[in-house]
Amino acid sequence: MDRDKKVWTVRDVLNWTCDYLESKGLRDVRLDVEYLLAYVLKVNRLNLYMQMDRPMTKRELSAFKALVKRRLKREPIQYIINRAYIWKYEFFVEKGVFIPRRETETLIEAAVNELKRRKEAFVLDVGCGSGCVILSLAKDVEGVKGIGVDIDPVAVAVSHKNRELLNLSRKVFLIQGDAFSPFKGRELFDAVVSNPPYVRSDEIESLSDEIRDYEPRVALDGGKDGLDFMRKLVKESYGYLKPSGFIAVEVGAGQAPSVRFLMERAGFARIRTEKDLSGIERVVMGWKL
Repeated sequence: MDRDKKVWTVRDVLNWTCDYLESKGLRDVRLDVEYLLAYVLKVNRLNLYMQMDRPMTKRELSAFKALVKRRLKREPIQYIINRAYIWKYEFFVEKGVFIPRRETETLIEAAVNELKRRKEAFVLDVGCGSGCVILSLAKDVEGVKGIGVDIDPVAVAVSHKNRELLNLSRKVFLIQGDAFSPFKGRELFDAVVSNPPYVRSDEIESLSDEIRDYEPRVALDGGKDGLDFMRKLVKESYGYLKPSGFIAVEVGAGQAPSVRFLMERAGFARIRTEKDLSGIERVVMGWKL
């Protein structure tokens, strides 16, 4: 599109690129192309529509073309623009860190609703990744402070960056470690939240190219039945929760009954589930009475 003498406006580029990506087998591409254009033009996606008739410079077209080539290889749009949008906030992401998804908004919403009933709460996010869960909770609920822990140093570095972007350095601490191993006390937390790996090992290869080829396997692979890490998480969290504290975990489709059983066996009570927008039981919560 950059070899002739045509003056390419933002609208021209948007429409041409959508048609081109769809011809290469990509679907639902318009939002992706809008994000790529907004990134190159250094505007937000809504302001993009105020510039539809603006001609793009050769430098902008060249930069945009390079991004489109990456998307053609099925690289996730979030890694290309280093941004993911979830709940109410924008988070920095990069390759090596699990991309936040809409399903996790069910976990955030369920935890926010419970934490707002408390004057203050100290929360642990196990496997915090980009930090999107613990940072959203601390941003939304005034009385919440907490810790995000992740075994991956890249994830911890990214969550640090997001903590600074959201101005939460006084409310959230971020550390590298394996689940509860960094903590020496008991009954430390009012809540434990987690979006753990829950994909069955034999399902990894059937995931989309964007997920299978780019996202960290450690954040996806939950073992033979998808619940390897969940078993450890549920069992160990009970001892680290204060009385009246709760656990809230994201689960895969069809896993809620098994996770409910794990919570019952660990001693949790008042166990309930929350459905996502697709009607799937996406979050399981239990209380330590």
